[in-house]
Amino acid sequence: MDMREQSQSPIESEGNSKDLYERLREELVGGLLYCHDRANTNTSKTLETMAFAYALIELLLDKGLLTEAELNERKRQVAGRLVEKLKDNGVGVMLQQPEIDKYTFTGSARIDCENRLHLCKAACCRLRFALSKQDLEEGVIKWDLARPYLIARGTDGYCRHLERQECRCGIYQHRPVPCRAYDCRNDKRIWADFANNVVSPELEALFRAPDVVEMDRHDS
Repeated sequence: MDMREQSQSPIESEGNSKDLYERLREELVGGLLYCHDRANTNTSKTLETMAFAYALIELLLDKGLLTEAELNERKRQVAGRLVEKLKDNGVGVMLQQPEIDKYTFTGSARIDCENRLHLCKAACCRLRFALSKQDLEEGVIKWDLARPYLIARGTDGYCRHLERQECRCGIYQHRPVPCRAYDCRNDKRIWADFANNVVSPELEALFRAPDVVEMDRHDS
């Protein structure tokens, strides 16, 4: 037998490599999703236990007596504080809730960004938010490995997918729902007067603290 008949062409070899890579990627994504889902479940249970314990301690110290209604109310208050604390410390997994198909989403905001970029400096591309399972399974959008599954950002605080020179989104057709839905007009961190192109005095503070801002905050 001619040994040349047993060898693969470069095209066939490349195709097999791509198939193998895709299978490995899918398995890795599936494994990570499972691990992070379990970690998130454990975090939720831990949060519940911590909330009960902290509420009980506070009430015993403050009043010296306890009822179920008081315990539940204090638990709710303390749980809210703990959620913020755990979020700030990067504990737990963040995913978009509820899950929305971004390709059928119809609530996109219409902003004349091209006429405002020199003022706002594309501030919205520095805001953090959680991706959806659809984003993760699609495999186009990068997420923060240290804080799953927040959108990945560069060392300059901007989204990894922002093309710096052109100041445009490199994955525009695949952009997540928060990018499609976000409306900066009433975000007082960015605009003091949107209609008159007056930026907020808080804008520079937002740029100095990229790790503490979120896209889903809307100030009226």
